[in-house]
Amino acid sequence: MTKQEGEKRKCAVSYGPWNALMPTVLLFFLLVISVPALPATKEPLAQLQVVTEILPPYQYIKHDASLGGVATEKVNALFSQFKISPDIQAMPWARAYKMAQDQPNTLIYSIVRTPEREGLFQWIGVLVSTKTFLIGLKARTDIVVNSLADLKQYRLGVKRADVVYQYLSRHGLSGQMVFLPETETTLKMLLKQRIDIIAASPVHLDFMCKRLNCRPSDFRYLFELKGLNNDFYLAASKGTSLTTVQLLRQALNRAAH
Repeated sequence: MTKQEGEKRKCAVSYGPWNALMPTVLLFFLLVISVPALPATKEPLAQLQVVTEILPPYQYIKHDASLGGVATEKVNALFSQFKISPDIQAMPWARAYKMAQDQPNTLIYSIVRTPEREGLFQWIGVLVSTKTFLIGLKARTDIVVNSLADLKQYRLGVKRADVVYQYLSRHGLSGQMVFLPETETTLKMLLKQRIDIIAASPVHLDFMCKRLNCRPSDFRYLFELKGLNNDFYLAASKGTSLTTVQLLRQALNRAAH
């Protein structure tokens, strides 16, 4: 055997076991560098705070003190695609609305999309569709509303910063408004006749009547607010990264199909 052949044989013996292990080592290396990919996707989502109001049957407090409702279930299902439980906080609408404008990494629902709000948020998608009506007591036959102009002679129960408040303000009705913290409170005030008219959807009125021991037949639908967008959205604050918003849009689109 020549010296050159001996060197080749030594190399083959030395590197033979390494050659056998190469596929296993390479696979382990690929697994290690790919592991952070999932947390990197989930991390910004886990840092999000979600704000909303009590608006049955879309959002309400259940008997076990957790937050439920049609819209809440859709938000939970959206986050479950990423195996995350969202941090949802219920509060008066005006406070939730301000937080979603001022604080980064904040989501808000159920919010109606309007021209005034268009540039204030990043719009993720529709959670629920509904219709909004002006409602009065059935016994108040003196109340007649054929147009928004007719509202100038009545007291209107609204929530500050709510879409109904913004819509009616745009039509010069600020002077007729009585500001209340929640829609359920507006119904209580209507039953006590401290206000004349409130705004709600039929499904919302039915749900509130079950809680307040009244009947939907005690009320009249006076006027449909057709000028309002009837979709309830999930939206993000302007300070939320576009990557996160797009991820949520894609997930909500998958859930819808």
